[in-house]
Amino acid sequence: MFLMPGLAGAFAQGPLLSGSTAADSPPKAEQAGVTPPPASGPAGPAEVGQAGGGVTDLKPSPAALTLGPEIDAKYDKGIALMYRLEFDKAEAEFRDIVRLSSSSPAGYFALSALSWWRSAQNFDVNASSSAYEEEFMRHVEETAGIAEAMIKKNISPAEAYFFMGSAYGLKGRWYAVERKWFKAYIYGNRGRKMLKKCVKLNPNIYDAYLGLGIFDYFADTLPGILSVPALLFVHGDRAHGLREVRLARDKGRFFSVEARIFLIEILTRHEKDFKQAIIEAAALRETDPSNSFLRLVEILTFIHSQDWPRALDESLKFITANSGAENPWLAQQMALVYLSAGDSKLALHQPQEAAAWFTQGIENTAYPGKGWISYCYLRRAQAFDLLGSREDAVKDYQMALERDNFWDSRLYAKKGLKKAPDFKEIYRQLIEE
Repeated sequence: MFLMPGLAGAFAQGPLLSGSTAADSPPKAEQAGVTPPPASGPAGPAEVGQAGGGVTDLKPSPAALTLGPEIDAKYDKGIALMYRLEFDKAEAEFRDIVRLSSSSPAGYFALSALSWWRSAQNFDVNASSSAYEEEFMRHVEETAGIAEAMIKKNISPAEAYFFMGSAYGLKGRWYAVERKWFKAYIYGNRGRKMLKKCVKLNPNIYDAYLGLGIFDYFADTLPGILSVPALLFVHGDRAHGLREVRLARDKGRFFSVEARIFLIEILTRHEKDFKQAIIEAAALRETDPSNSFLRLVEILTFIHSQDWPRALDESLKFITANSGAENPWLAQQMALVYLSAGDSKLALHQPQEAAAWFTQGIENTAYPGKGWISYCYLRRAQAFDLLGSREDAVKDYQMALERDNFWDSRLYAKKGLKKAPDFKEIYRQLIEE
C-alpha cells in the first residue's frame, strides 16, 4: 500500500540535489514537443490562443515567473501552510491574493489546488471527493476564464497559459483519481497543450515542466490509460517526463516541493529506485523539518521501500510527536501511521506486537470511517491467524467485510474467512501496488 496525498493521489535518473547538469536546462522546443499533436479532444477554452493567429503571434519573454513581491510572499506562505495541512490559514492567504489581484488567475488556481489537497487527505473515505468537487471545479473554471481573457488581450500570455494549463492538468488528475480515464486524458492533454505554449513563450517558467513531465511520464508508463492516448495518436516519453519533473523540482518557483513529492512517488511505485526515493524523501523533509506531513511522506517511502526498521522507528516518533494533534487534518492521518507501525512489525514477523499497533489504530481514532481503519482490522486478523488465534481472526475479517471497501479490503477479508493466509501471502499483500 502507498499514499502520496498531494496535488497526490493518482498523474522522477539520478537526483539533482545540488549543482546542475545538461538535464537542468529547459528542453529544446522540438524536444518538448511544442508543435501540438493532432487534435485529440473537444475544443473550448483550452484552444484559446489559436484563434487570431495563435501562440506564434505572441512575443516570447525570458523573465522568470513572478506575481509581484506581495503576492509572491502570500503564495509562498499559503503553499507552506497547505503542506502543513493548515488549510484554513492557507485559504486566507490565497483569498488575499484574489482580493489583491482579482484579474489574475493565480489566486483562483491556488484555491483549486487547496480544494484538491483537502479532498486528497480523505481519499480513503467513500465519496470524500464529492464534498469538495463543486468548489474545485468552480475554481478551475474561474482560473481558465480569467486566463483566457488575458490571452485574448495579450496580457502576460505565458503566465496565463501556465495557470490555465496547470488548472486543466489538475482537473485531469482529479478525474484520474476517480478512474474516469477518458476525462482524465482529455483534460490532461488540454493542460499539456497550454503548458507547451507557456514554455514556448517563456522557457524560464520552470514550474510548467511539472505538468508536462507528469503527462509525458504517465502517458508512457501507465497501462491502465494507454489505450486512450494510443487511440488518439498521442504518445508519452518516460525519460523526457523524468527530466521535466526534475527540472521543476530544481528550478521551479512555486511547485518545487510538489515536484519532489511526485518524484518520490514515481521512484517508488514505478521506477523501483528505492534508494534514490529515500534520498529524495530526506531532502523533502529538510525543506521544512518540523512539517509532520513531510515526515509522513518519508514514513511511506520507507514502507514502500520495504525498509521496515526505519518505517517503524519513524512511525513511533511521529505518534509520539502528534498523538495529541489539534489540527483535525493531521489527526485524520494518525490511523495511517498506526497502520504503518503495525505493518512494519508484521513484515518483521512479529505478529503479537503488530496486533497491538493495529488495535491502537482502531481505538485511538476520532475518524472511524477512514479506510485505514478497515485495513487495521484486516491486518490484525492476519496477525491473529499467524498467532493461531483463528476465532479472533474471523471476527476481524468479518468486521473488515462489513466496512466500506477500500483497496480490496473486502476481497482479502473474504479470502481470509475461507482460508487463513500464511506469512508469504501476507507479505505479498504488504508490498503489492
